[in-house]
Amino acid sequence: MLHAASLRSRTSSILPIILLLTSTVLAIAGTMVTPQPAAAAAPEIVYFPVTGHHVSEPFISTWRKLGGLATFGYPLSEAVVDPDSGLTVQYFERERFEYHPENAGTEYEVLFALLGSWLTVGRTEPAFTPIRAETAPPDTPERAFYAPTGHYLSYGFKSYWESHGGLRIFGYPISEEFAEVNADTGQTYTVQYFERARFEYHPEHAGTPYEILLGRLGADRATALGINTAAVPRQDGVPDYDESLWAPPPPRAFNIPVLMYHHVGEDAARYTIPLWRFEQQIDWLQGAGYNTVTLSEVYDAVEGIGTLPPNPVAITFDDGYAEQWGAAEAMRVRGMRGTFFILSGASTLADWQIRAMADNGNEIGSHSISHPDLTTVSDGQLWSELVDSRATLQAISGQSVDIFAYPYGAYDSRVIWAVEAAEYRAAVAAWGGTWWSPEKWWVEPRIEIGGTLTLDEFTVYLR
Repeated sequence: MLHAASLRSRTSSILPIILLLTSTVLAIAGTMVTPQPAAAAAPEIVYFPVTGHHVSEPFISTWRKLGGLATFGYPLSEAVVDPDSGLTVQYFERERFEYHPENAGTEYEVLFALLGSWLTVGRTEPAFTPIRAETAPPDTPERAFYAPTGHYLSYGFKSYWESHGGLRIFGYPISEEFAEVNADTGQTYTVQYFERARFEYHPEHAGTPYEILLGRLGADRATALGINTAAVPRQDGVPDYDESLWAPPPPRAFNIPVLMYHHVGEDAARYTIPLWRFEQQIDWLQGAGYNTVTLSEVYDAVEGIGTLPPNPVAITFDDGYAEQWGAAEAMRVRGMRGTFFILSGASTLADWQIRAMADNGNEIGSHSISHPDLTTVSDGQLWSELVDSRATLQAISGQSVDIFAYPYGAYDSRVIWAVEAAEYRAAVAAWGGTWWSPEKWWVEPRIEIGGTLTLDEFTVYLR
């Protein structure tokens, strides 16, 4: 197909380099690749019980990304519409967040009010008098002059400004350093005002993260405007703010039977099961309370981002023989689902059957193009067997093809790395029992179900 050929032409030139590097890494490390856990589903809104207010998107992600509690403090109000600007705003202890829909999707979707400039309007002390650029001494690593406002930034304040957000968060300096009494504590501190902040040097905290603290300019502004800062009841279902809400979930390990079938035919053999015997087995599974799941759902559970129903079982088929259509139909009428690993270049299933299987809730996986032993083929063929088969099956099924099954169950470090480089999510082996765990992500086990098993013998694999 055109898409597959195009993809192959773009990637074939880099595959040998990828395989060489990754095979070398594996040889040195001697370990299997383990996936990084996916990020937890981020809450859209949280509640801060300390001040009794909610913070929702996009304010909460901005708050977390650009400094959190240390930079902005707790929320002091709910999000409200500012009557002067018409913007949705929210007051925090040290800042006012403003939502700008015209900047949606950019880093300027949320902007910060010029609270330092507001607070210092009319102040005429020498520290607020701008310095003329032509009289300013040259900059040094410890001291820099900012011509837009005519003031210096030096030493500890300069270091803090540069490492905690700089212009984006604090704006330009609008004063020099000078001594000022803190209205809350009555203590005198060295301070400097910025367009959006006030820095205070606290020598009693020297050498700690609290050596420089930020003034509560958001609280000052909210008080001056008469903003309602009273606590509000928590909305139903909204969690308390806790940074662990955004933490990756822990991976898990567990036992699950993942059954592997091949031919569905008349005469029973190791790789051929009669349809009546397959139906007998799935009837037993249903009667015993088993629930079928796809392999993607099993991987979600291993990764910690999904849960499985009681008594889960995964039914898989390899190769894509035409007779598997009967098995797929037998599962469909019973409300069951499976995962079908198909040879994109050798399957005898019709395209419409593959698409119908996908539409009926089955998962489509790749089993390569032609079923070679991938440990013996060239780098170029290996890449094609992986990438081209996936592209073809995705085009046929209309479904993302994310899981690979090794032909003959054969793999080595080069094959595993190629599967990962081809952007599959995961891969399964052909045997190995029922224990699924994160460290076996690229070689998770299955149970071969021979076509000659009696029902009693079959049930042993489930128990």
